[in-house]
Amino acid sequence: MTEDHAIQTLSSKTEFKLEKSPVPNLSELLRGGLNFTNAFCTNANTGPSTASFLTGRYPHKNNLLQNGDKFSGTHATLAKILQKNGYETALFGKWDFGSEPEGFSHWEILSSGDQFYNPEFWSPKGKKNIEGHTTDVITDLFIEWLFNRKRNSARKPFFAFINFNATRRPWMPALRHLELYDDILLPEPSTLFEEHKGRAPPSRYQEMNIHRNLGLEVDLFLPKLEEATKEESPNTHSVKNLNRMNEEQLSTWQLSWRPKNEAFWREAYEGEALIRWKYQRFVKNYLRCLKGIDENIGRVVSGINESTGNNCILFYTASKGRFLGENGWYGDSWAYDPSSRIPMLINDFGDNDYLMGTRSDLASSVDLAPSILGICKFDGSENMDGVNILMPSDESSDKVRDYIYFHHYDFPAQSMVPKHYAIRNKTHKLIHYYQFNEWEYFDL
Repeated sequence: MTEDHAIQTLSSKTEFKLEKSPVPNLSELLRGGLNFTNAFCTNANTGPSTASFLTGRYPHKNNLLQNGDKFSGTHATLAKILQKNGYETALFGKWDFGSEPEGFSHWEILSSGDQFYNPEFWSPKGKKNIEGHTTDVITDLFIEWLFNRKRNSARKPFFAFINFNATRRPWMPALRHLELYDDILLPEPSTLFEEHKGRAPPSRYQEMNIHRNLGLEVDLFLPKLEEATKEESPNTHSVKNLNRMNEEQLSTWQLSWRPKNEAFWREAYEGEALIRWKYQRFVKNYLRCLKGIDENIGRVVSGINESTGNNCILFYTASKGRFLGENGWYGDSWAYDPSSRIPMLINDFGDNDYLMGTRSDLASSVDLAPSILGICKFDGSENMDGVNILMPSDESSDKVRDYIYFHHYDFPAQSMVPKHYAIRNKTHKLIHYYQFNEWEYFDL
């Protein structure tokens, strides 16, 4: 799982007119697996959405409505059910719930999801700092665990939940990717300069506008930030990560940004030119972070192949999407497609024909837990809101679900996205901003 994955990047050769996809390993998995093109999250905040994946239930049934809410240990989860049925279960990376993971035989989690360099990990053995970019480190830990199983001749089947955080704001790529895409100009979305005059009033009150709210220093690494020293400790995730770097990492980071930042000040951008510049730097950094995740997905696949002979089923999804300049925005949280639509792909490396191809059926993040249990032929999904979307075609109708339900609860919050719920099918979407008694209805 990735914290957020803007679905438009899966077709980047057309969306961004790149010569090569920024996610070649995911593209390869798509070609050989099953791709749900109409998959959506239940809530476009990381905590509630991840909980829905683990429990197969909507956020209000998990009593986890916004980031920072505690995850009750009383909930039946996918990991607990698999563990009860003889699976070894493991968790690596971001854990959103402020509590010790339950249902996992082995876990190594980030002490903070905002660490991108030299992160601190927690496990039952205590705390440890590991040098490197967090995306690489998460994968290192998974592969180490995987090969320890092989060396110990482990006979139990396993379920591993790997949760990457790199696409989280402020989008700090690995050092090896800092100059990726420097030589190209990305196409702009047609709504980059959208003023929202035709939309419900709540959309005009948000604080995720590239022009007004995307910070030059804290989000885009302009001079004051890149010249920060280890002695400075302003309360920003960017500078906190610079403070985590060793001298070599910090020097490489600063040297990479310096000529690009000097060019910015020479041009003295204003107005629309400034918006265009901010869009380019933001989206390129996002794509760079995604590139690191994709490389590590390739490492995960190679590790599985070497240790299990591809006797495994791989699921890839995200807790939410993200706006990449559409509507002039960079954030998430909305029921609008850029933030509510998520990737959902399954690859069993060719063993089952029904797990190949493309399906346009509606799918929700609550469907993954019952679908995994269905593949394993285990009970436990009877109290889940989701349905098994992976039944062979001769055992299910062509259309598994008629509607998608989405609900955003977190207001006021950093991006000031109002509370709203949405119901959609494949052709229409209805959104209710109940604090304002405003409605939007879209013919899709």
